[in-house]
Amino acid sequence: MEHGPDIIDAAPTLDVSKIGVLSVLTALGRLGRSLTIIVLPLFALEIGYDEAFYGLMVAAAGYVQAAALFPAGTFSDRRGRGLAILLGSIISGIGLVLIPFTSDPILIIGLYALTGLGGGFTSTSIDSLIADHTRSGGERTKSYGYTITVATLAAIVGPFMGGYILDPVAFPGIDNAMVRYAIIFTFMGVIMFAAGIIGFTTDRWLKNNTDDSKQIEAKEEGTETFTAENDAKTALLFGASQGMMGFASGMVIPYLIPWIYAAFNPDPVVLGSIPAIANLTLASGTLFVGLGSERIGKLRIIFLLYLLSPVFMLGIVYSWSLETILNGLGIAAPAFFVMIVFYIARNAVANMARPAYSSLFMGEISVARRARSLALTRISWTFLRQSGTLVTAVILALSVDIVTFGLVLFPIAMVVYPLCVIPMYFAVKRNERVRQTQQESLRQVNRDRSEAHI
Repeated sequence: MEHGPDIIDAAPTLDVSKIGVLSVLTALGRLGRSLTIIVLPLFALEIGYDEAFYGLMVAAAGYVQAAALFPAGTFSDRRGRGLAILLGSIISGIGLVLIPFTSDPILIIGLYALTGLGGGFTSTSIDSLIADHTRSGGERTKSYGYTITVATLAAIVGPFMGGYILDPVAFPGIDNAMVRYAIIFTFMGVIMFAAGIIGFTTDRWLKNNTDDSKQIEAKEEGTETFTAENDAKTALLFGASQGMMGFASGMVIPYLIPWIYAAFNPDPVVLGSIPAIANLTLASGTLFVGLGSERIGKLRIIFLLYLLSPVFMLGIVYSWSLETILNGLGIAAPAFFVMIVFYIARNAVANMARPAYSSLFMGEISVARRARSLALTRISWTFLRQSGTLVTAVILALSVDIVTFGLVLFPIAMVVYPLCVIPMYFAVKRNERVRQTQQESLRQVNRDRSEAHI
């Protein structure tokens, strides 16, 4: 890690059983969410609404999640990660199961907003649970790498499954499209219920069966150098970074699949296979970052990955121009194929930095305030992401064509990604100075004690 040696071992050994149970938990949660990538925008179109209504659904859930994050993080710190995961998963599952059984737009938005409330409890608790049971530095970064990689592999199933079930060819005996949506939303709800139960039991299992969990917490608490005020300042700087990225991604990411659908009009099963294939590439990239970011430097690798995001977005939205250029060079490459290649690449570089970011942030925050501090950064990201989503929804509601909108705004929004590393840099450097000052003060106290004995 860039700010100094790890708190505990320099080269710790990973506990395979511990990583295994945490991976199952993260995989279930990711599988349930991954289905919405394809299903939710197509569901909005199926019931007679447009991309703007879809944006309102996503924004409403996000605002509810932003409001719930801090109390949920406090609940997680005080009552336990497992109970918070169970409660959040039940709330999300109920909302998902009920959505296809109503056509009222307000009720649909309200039910999907329940997933935001549930996500407020689960998101901070799962990340904090991993941090609680891993050593700071190399082990923690690798643990995030492994668990996120497994979750990403699980997410491959979601979009492909959603597109397959919605394709009339898949189940020719089911003619009613709403029956297909009911099957998918019910499946998502069941997955969330299962994730909650496993999250609760995983928390109990880790406390009872991992010998070093209490030692990790005790040692980290014993070596903490940060006050509540310092943790708040660190969380605010990381929150500013996440807020910048959240607003930019909110204007783009929820609308990327609808943009592809409007621009190329692929079959649902083909549309679902695009994010599924992208997640396969993302999984390998995430594992690389999890295993290698300690050597390369967390901040450095995050910046380099985010720097590529606007470049690859240009390749997505201007794939027709690239098709013309490649054909001129004698290379037969349809625009749809070119778009898929750049979609996969952009998805990878924009998301594979998560193990480095999670480990970096958790290493800069005291153990006792992890979930609450993480909640502050998630509030910033979630609130501004939904604001970006809402801004795009309003623009599209003004009869702006989504394809034209994407050609102009998508690449511009992605330029914010590398800029969001700046507040992280200031937070890390500030904490380095705090550590250095405290170490110098400690050495001075030891010298004074030695002189007093003489």
